[in-house]
Amino acid sequence: MQPSPPAGPGQPQDVATAELAVTGMHCGSCVALVEESLTELAGVSEASVDLDSGRAVVRYDPAALGVDDLSATVAEAGYSATPVG
Repeated sequence: MQPSPPAGPGQPQDVATAELAVTGMHCGSCVALVEESLTELAGVSEASVDLDSGRAVVRYDPAALGVDDLSATVAEAGYSATPVG
């Protein structure tokens, strides 16, 4: 997990970025489900999932949740996620 560059106008000041290795995805529907699950989580401002690399990049408010919360949300969607780095 690494801090993000300073926030632009209209963005929260404290935003962290986490990269997760996601396993179990097979298709675009899997990607959509993981992205939707993450973006619906309070404190997540953006989630981008790539099927080919099996990675999710998530921008979130570290005061509201942590990487363990992100991984748990992916697990609830039926996949496995571990932090990269």
